[in-house]
Amino acid sequence: LALAELARRGLLLPPRLGQVVPIVIQAIGYDVRRGQHSVGAHVRDAACYTCWAFARAYAPSVLKPHVRDLSVALVLASLFDREVNCRRAASAAFQESVGRQGADNFKHGIAILTTADYYSLGNRTDAFMKSALDIAEFEEYQTHIIDHLIESKLIHWDIEIRVLASKSLSCISKLNPSYCEMRVLPALLEHCFSDDLVVRHGSLLG
Repeated sequence: LALAELARRGLLLPPRLGQVVPIVIQAIGYDVRRGQHSVGAHVRDAACYTCWAFARAYAPSVLKPHVRDLSVALVLASLFDREVNCRRAASAAFQESVGRQGADNFKHGIAILTTADYYSLGNRTDAFMKSALDIAEFEEYQTHIIDHLIESKLIHWDIEIRVLASKSLSCISKLNPSYCEMRVLPALLEHCFSDDLVVRHGSLLG
C-alpha cells in the first residue's frame, strides 16, 4: 500500500520500477499456509491496488518494459486466486491498465476483460473452467496459465483448489498437447513421489 501511494503521488520515480515491479508481482501470488488456513489475501489485494496505481501514475512509455510481466501476473490472479475479492481486484487493475496504458501494450486486453468481467469472476468454478479456457487460447498467456496451474494451484493447500486446477488443466492441455507432453507430464510424474501429501495428491489429480 505504501508503494501504491508513493506511485500515485508521483514520489516513486520511474528508474526504481525495475526494483519495485518484481516485488509487486511476487506479492500478487503471496499465499502462506498457517494451520488449516492461509494468510496473504490482504497482501494480494494490496498488490493489485499497487498495479492499479501504476497504471494511473506512469505514461505508457515508462511502464512498457514491465507490461508483459504485470499483465501475466494480473491475468493469473484474476482467474485463479482463491478469494473472490482478489480475483476482482486483479481484474480491476488489469482493466485500468488496458484503459490507461492502451490495448496495444496489453495484448488482447479488451477480449480478456470481456471474458473475465466482474460477474464471471464471482464464481470460482466459472473462473477456473470457463474464463481460463477462453483466455488460454491466446498464445501470450497460454503457457503461463499451464505453468501456474502445475507450479502453484495443483500443490495448493486447499483441496478444492487442487481439484479445480486439475479439471482446468485437463481442458487447457488440449490447446497445446506438445507443450504438456514435454513440460507438464514429466513434472507431474516426478511430483507423484513427493513426500508432501499435498504435492503428491495434486500431481496425481493432474
